[in-house]
Amino acid sequence: MSNIFRNRVLAGGLAFAATSLTAVLTPTSVSATHGGNPSPELNVVGQLSAADMGIPFGENVTDVWAHGNYAYLGTFDDIRCSLDFTGVHIVDISDPTSPAKVGFVPAKPGTRNNDVKVAHIDTLHFTGEILVATNESCGSPFLPRLNANGLGGPPGQGGVAIWDVTDPTKPRALKQNFLDFPTHNTFPYQQGDNAYMVVVDDVNVQDVHIVDISKPQSPKEIAVTGQLDWPPNIAAEFGNTAAVFLHDMWVQDNGGQVIAYLAYWDAGLVLLDITDPANPVFLGDSEYGVPDPLSGEFPAGDGHVAVPSADGTRVLFGDEDFAAGALDTFMFDGTSYPVAEGGFTPPTYTLPGGTFGGPVHWTGGEGCTQAEFDRAANPGEVALIQRGTCFFSTKAANAQALGYAGFVVANDAARGDGLITMSAGTADVITIPGYFVGFSTGEIMKANEGAALAAAGIFDGYGYLRLMDVSDPTNIVEVDQFATEGVLANPPIPGDRTMHNVVVDDGTTAYISWYAEGMRVVDFAGDTLNEVAHFVDTDGMGNSTSNFWGVYLHEHPNGSTYVLGSDRSTGLWIFDTP
Repeated sequence: MSNIFRNRVLAGGLAFAATSLTAVLTPTSVSATHGGNPSPELNVVGQLSAADMGIPFGENVTDVWAHGNYAYLGTFDDIRCSLDFTGVHIVDISDPTSPAKVGFVPAKPGTRNNDVKVAHIDTLHFTGEILVATNESCGSPFLPRLNANGLGGPPGQGGVAIWDVTDPTKPRALKQNFLDFPTHNTFPYQQGDNAYMVVVDDVNVQDVHIVDISKPQSPKEIAVTGQLDWPPNIAAEFGNTAAVFLHDMWVQDNGGQVIAYLAYWDAGLVLLDITDPANPVFLGDSEYGVPDPLSGEFPAGDGHVAVPSADGTRVLFGDEDFAAGALDTFMFDGTSYPVAEGGFTPPTYTLPGGTFGGPVHWTGGEGCTQAEFDRAANPGEVALIQRGTCFFSTKAANAQALGYAGFVVANDAARGDGLITMSAGTADVITIPGYFVGFSTGEIMKANEGAALAAAGIFDGYGYLRLMDVSDPTNIVEVDQFATEGVLANPPIPGDRTMHNVVVDDGTTAYISWYAEGMRVVDFAGDTLNEVAHFVDTDGMGNSTSNFWGVYLHEHPNGSTYVLGSDRSTGLWIFDTP
């Protein structure tokens, strides 16, 4: 989510999943036309609640995949990384009107299985269905990891877990925590007589790993590639603020040429020829247009998901940007410095005049208690705090209670000048703006304490869908865009309004999970994106209660095709295709 993925589990101030703004803003008007087209609503066929899956509270359901009569759902985690529901939930959908949970593959202690894929493979060594689940650490290093019996566990595992789900009611472990780094996404596929998977490396610069899983009990890594192997400056327009890393991918055989479509965050879309999986070849990459075609501002980047059309000439490419405003630098003592706004603090662009400023006071420490501040604020002062051993929201709450108008957290020496999006780890409501700076910037600010900080924000909306012409990989062209009504609503509508995942049918229809904007169905015939159906669950007052993370288009054994959606809070939804 947003720019936190490369730094998603850093101790001393965690970068968790982005949260909704704590400064709730009421829009002056809200369009109900669903992206400009009053499309019909999807028909709900069946639904299984998160509670009935054994997930007792919200925002913990993640990905969804399906094969045959079964759906598979991944999980995020609560703050303590519960051992009771974190893992992969298996649901019988043989009767789509009455889905029922029939199995559970528990994650290893301290680990979440966020991304799940199921594939049929047929090789010399294995014939049947495999489940591939990604492993990432979960929970907080500041709290014990507990199950219902109060028992804790060790730190989490990395890599991927591979299970035999030929009989989904009796999953059988084939390989656990293969690879030694945390993994956020993967994609398994059959090629000829062999089977492979592409794996995201959350940590290393060379973050595209290709693995031979023809014998899934003994997977073998056969290639590692990434930006160091490709033409330089693949995100040149972002300068030193670029976050360049693989987030997700799709693999497709286009008439004998196997292409990996990589969503490479601020570098946009990257195409690799992996016909010879041991020797991937860079084909081309896209660039974000300046200015952004919808916001008119500098592009936010955040390329999150890439899925090709059936003929491989088009890609449905989605950005995941949780911040409706942008601020990459601020001025301190007349000089510009790179900065990242907090994910739980009021964006600068929402403040009066879209600006913020004041004299900076070095508070003397990590700010984990009010006693760690050397003094309360003088009028208008901004607190400078060191990164350290407590939540960012705890630091912010203490600064706010002591009267500071805003706060800046400086990275520590060990982690240097890297920037992250600060996210909340507590329920504190923060009403003052907050910024994160690199270690060297923090040292300059300490040395020049009392000098003025000045920040100016812009509104650029949330992440949306782009249609890319990739018929010539050396000249990828963005041909159209689609944004729901909440993406560019200003003031923003409370809730996560960015798009998330997308799948495509054999024709020209894309299905998109769009968090609070619900489930959206978009046609891209003629290189024009038009909404043709939608579903947004609402409360009695018309406010969205949707929180869709995953989407999967499933050809059911009964002969029908259904749209499966995973709502982070309410569980599995099954829709008719429009």
